[in-house]
Amino acid sequence: MNGKEINVLLEQLGLTEYESKTLSTLFKMREAEAPAISRLAQVPKTRVYDVLDKLVEKNLVIEIRGRPKRYRGIEAKKAMDSLLDKKQVELSGLQGRVSDIASLFVSGAQKEELGETVMKVKDRHDFERILAQEIGKAKTSLVGFSEVTGKEQALKDAIELARNNKIDIKLINSFQNDWMKKTADTRHFEHGLNAFIVDGKRVVLALSDFKQEKPEYHFTIFHENKPMANALQHYFDNCWQKAKK
Repeated sequence: MNGKEINVLLEQLGLTEYESKTLSTLFKMREAEAPAISRLAQVPKTRVYDVLDKLVEKNLVIEIRGRPKRYRGIEAKKAMDSLLDKKQVELSGLQGRVSDIASLFVSGAQKEELGETVMKVKDRHDFERILAQEIGKAKTSLVGFSEVTGKEQALKDAIELARNNKIDIKLINSFQNDWMKKTADTRHFEHGLNAFIVDGKRVVLALSDFKQEKPEYHFTIFHENKPMANALQHYFDNCWQKAKK
C-alpha cells in the first residue's frame, strides 16, 4: 500500500487531509521535529503545529518536550485500530439514531390513509418503485393485473418479501414471465390493465399506458376503497378462469 492509499484510508477513518498526511509521515519517520514533518508531509508550516496538537489530543502522536519539541507517532496498527474503534462507536450511534427516526416515520405510516392520491412521474420505473412500497404494506393478500418484468429490483424484492411473509399472491401477467411463476401464483392473460389490490381494500391503478414512451405517467392509489377493490376483484376472478397457467 503506497502513501496515497494510506492517506485515503486514514481520511476514511475520520482524519482530515492534513492530519492523515502528518500521521502517515510519522509512521515512516517515527520521530521528528515539526519543520521536517511539514516538509515531508507537504503540510504548510503555518498549519503543521495545529495539526500535530490535534493528533496529540487524539492520542495518535506523542509530544516530546524539549528545545525544539519533537513528535513521535504511535505504532501504525494501534493508531488505525484506535481510529477504527472510534468510527465503529460513531456508526453504532448513527445506527441508533437512524432506528429512532425511522420508527417515528413507521409509526406515522401505520395510520390508515384514506381517500385517493393521484400521482405523476417522469420515469415509468418510478411507478414500480412506489408500487413496491404499497406491496410492502400488504398483510394478507396481493392481487394484480400486472405487467411486471422483474427488471425493477425494488418491485422484485417486494414481491419476494411478500411471498416470504406468507402473503397470498395471485397475479395475472400480460406476458409470460419465468421469474414471476417461481415467485407467485401467476397466470397469463392479455388483460389490458396495470392494477393491484392490496389486502382487499387498497387499489393501485395505472392511468397511463406504461408500455409507451411518454413525457410523464399517471397513476392513482385508492387507500381504502372496498367498492373499487371488489369491482376489480370480480373482473380478476373472471380473467383468472380464462387465463393460462
